[in-house]
Amino acid sequence: MDGVKLQDIIGKPISGEWGNDDLTGKGVPVLRTTNFTNEGVINYDNVVTRDIPIKKIAGKYLTQGDILLEKSGGSDKQPVGRVVYFDGEENKYVFNNFTAALRIKDKNVWNSRYLFYALFANYLKGGTVKYENKTTGLHNLKVDLFIRNFTIKKIPIELQEALASKLDLVSRLIDLRKHQMNDFDELVKSRFVELFG
Repeated sequence: MDGVKLQDIIGKPISGEWGNDDLTGKGVPVLRTTNFTNEGVINYDNVVTRDIPIKKIAGKYLTQGDILLEKSGGSDKQPVGRVVYFDGEENKYVFNNFTAALRIKDKNVWNSRYLFYALFANYLKGGTVKYENKTTGLHNLKVDLFIRNFTIKKIPIELQEALASKLDLVSRLIDLRKHQMNDFDELVKSRFVELFG
């Protein structure tokens, strides 16, 4: 099957908003790159709220299946361009201007988890590095160029769903194994203290 350009799958990426300090406590929850994990999952533990005019965020509330792309951030050891998959509460969260949302145009043709895994794998193998632009210590992603050039293999939607489900299962097993290793590490430490003081 042929490769399809990312821009043909998502169209134009949705840009984020930052707004002003939330002085009333009634602001909008805004996801930032600090909410990105390196496993492609969003950490909702420390979400800030911001005062942003409603007209600026119309159409920018995240919906399930959106993919957030890191536009600015990273470091010399961690390239910019990380992606996370949004599966949180719909029409509650927006995202800041250091990120962009990628939203599939036709969900009958493309599975969002399949697209996420393709982008995630590309990032892990260093595929965003050539699209970096470093300015004053900050790493920026040339988003338009990246979206114009990144291609994804087109396979039938049923195969996309099956592949995504298998990768979801693998991800859950890896996460479970990490938790087990952490628990085991804590057990070893506590036994060591019991034995040797």
